[in-house]
Formats: sequence, C-alpha cells, structure tokens
Amino acid sequence: MIPRIPWLRRQRPAPSGFTLIEIMLVVGIITVLMGSAIFMLTGNLEFAKEQRARGDIQAIVTQVRMFEMKSGGVPLSQSQGLQALVGKGKGFEELPKDPWGEDYLYKVDASSPKGFRVYSKGPDRQDNSGGGDDVTSK
Repeated sequence: MIPRIPWLRRQRPAPSGFTLIEIMLVVGIITVLMGSAIFMLTGNLEFAKEQRARGDIQAIVTQVRMFEMKSGGVPLSQSQGLQALVGKGKGFEELPKDPWGEDYLYKVDASSPKGFRVYSKGPDRQDNSGGGDDVTSK
C-alpha cells in the first residue's frame, strides 16, 4: 500500500471567470454613474444654448453696426429688420436661428445704449420684448 501524504494531493485549480453576482454589481454601478452623468449634463445643455445665443447676438450686433457705417450712420429701421443684413456682401447669407429654432428679433429701443436691441425669445419661445427669459443684447 502506498502511503498518502496530504500535501502531495493534487489540488484543483480555482475556476476562473466572474460570478453572476459580480457582474450584476458592476452593471449596477455603471447604471448609477450613467444616471448621475446624464442628470448633470442636462443643466449644462441649457447653459450652452444660452451661450450660443449670446454669441450669435454679438455677431448680429456687429453686422448692424457695419450696416450703419456703410449707410453713412443711418440706423437700421425696425420695418427693415434683420432681413436688411441678408444678401451677398451685406453681412449674412442667411440669418442664423437661435438654439431653440426661432428667428432672432430686432427692435429699435431708445433706452438701450446702442439705440436698438437684438434678442432671442429664449427657451420658452415667448416674445417678451427682451424681458423674461429672453436672451438679449445689452
């Protein structure tokens, strides 16, 4: 008879791979992280739209000033509106839309330092004449 020595016994290698519990835990953690990331990015989207509108408005104000210089100081009338800036050699090939899909508006305003105001209706798409949540030139 051959003596048995316990420490010489063949040991089975541990099974490799992940258990179902480990995989479910990782999927749960990823889900929580993605949910919080989406929540945080939602607020930044509105901020980015507002900043884009401000940039567009600055470009439009610059073109209104250029129109005034080219026309010998004659300001853009409210009846002409921003369409006077559209055309070959006039500033814009076409007017940009605001981030909410609406047209930018032009209003003659004596209380403004520029004498006019360019604004977007803002997220609510309601024309508040530059008030409320409208994004406006100063």
